[in-house]
Amino acid sequence: MAMKNIKLKLISIISIIFIIIGWFITYNTLKNQSYEERGTFGDMFGGLNTLFSGLAFCGIIISIVMQSEELRLQREEIKANREELKRTALAQEEQGKYLNRQAENLKQSAKLSALNTLVNYYSDWAKVNNTNRVAYINKADKYVRQIEDILNQKND
Repeated sequence: MAMKNIKLKLISIISIIFIIIGWFITYNTLKNQSYEERGTFGDMFGGLNTLFSGLAFCGIIISIVMQSEELRLQREEIKANREELKRTALAQEEQGKYLNRQAENLKQSAKLSALNTLVNYYSDWAKVNNTNRVAYINKADKYVRQIEDILNQKND
C-alpha cells in the first residue's frame, strides 16, 4: 500500500513538472508572435484535444465497469455474510437448547445429591437412635421414593 502511494506521488510530481515545462516552452515560443500565429499554433492541437477527450471518456467508462464489478462482488460478500450469520444464529439456538438441557440435568443432579444426603443422614440416625428408629427409617424411605420418582421422570 505504501509503495502504491509513493508511485502515485512520483507520477503526480513528474506530470506537474512536465506541465510547467510545457507551459514555459509554449509561453517563450509564442510571446513574440501575433494573435493569428498564436491561433494557428493553438489549432494544431485540436486533434490532440479530441484524442485526450476520447481517452478521458474511455477512462470514465472503464471506471464505471470497474465500480459495477466491485459492487457485484460486495453484494456477493454481503450475501455470504448473511448466510453465515444465519448459520451462526442456528448454531447458537442449538447451543442454547443443549445448555438448557445441561442446566436441567445439573438441577436434577443437585436434587438427587441432596436427597441422597438426607437418606444417608436418616439412615445413620436410625442405626444410632433406637427410640425413634422407625421415624428415621420412614423419613429415609420417603426420600428414597422421591429419588425414585425423579429417576423415573428422567427415564420417561
